[in-house]
Amino acid sequence: MKKVICTALFFALSFLSAQTSGGVKIGENAPDISAKDLSGKSVNLDEFKGKVIVVRFWEKGCHHCMTEMPKLQALQDEYKDDLAVVGINSFNSIEDIKAFQDEYEVTFPLLKDDLEISKKRYGVIVIPTTFVIDKNGAVREKIFGMSSWEKSKEKILKLL
Repeated sequence: MKKVICTALFFALSFLSAQTSGGVKIGENAPDISAKDLSGKSVNLDEFKGKVIVVRFWEKGCHHCMTEMPKLQALQDEYKDDLAVVGINSFNSIEDIKAFQDEYEVTFPLLKDDLEISKKRYGVIVIPTTFVIDKNGAVREKIFGMSSWEKSKEKILKLL
């Protein structure tokens, strides 16, 4: 019974946050990110100009986050010339993120948002949250919480 209540509450909060979330709006230019990769280098969205960018806010321990990261990696591998995936984590330590990267063989940038600046700029309330940015730098999709991978993939692929 607790599991059913928790699941219902999660979906209700996900829906509510999708409807009321502040931050960047569909059609607006994506705010730059303010986070560093695992070696301490700052990463900017300009580095991926001309590609569709998937910005994924995630945390280790979030089941849905963990199951979709390998799928995002496969998508990145398949469309590497036209797609850039970036994972942003505000919750876990650098060591935990590195361990995740090694265990799941993630090659796209995993960033640490220590000050939660990117999280605030994008208006992230629910983890995972994914933003799909077109080749011109405009946000075209916001995907909050648990959603069907097939639907998410479709939203990404239509911009390639």
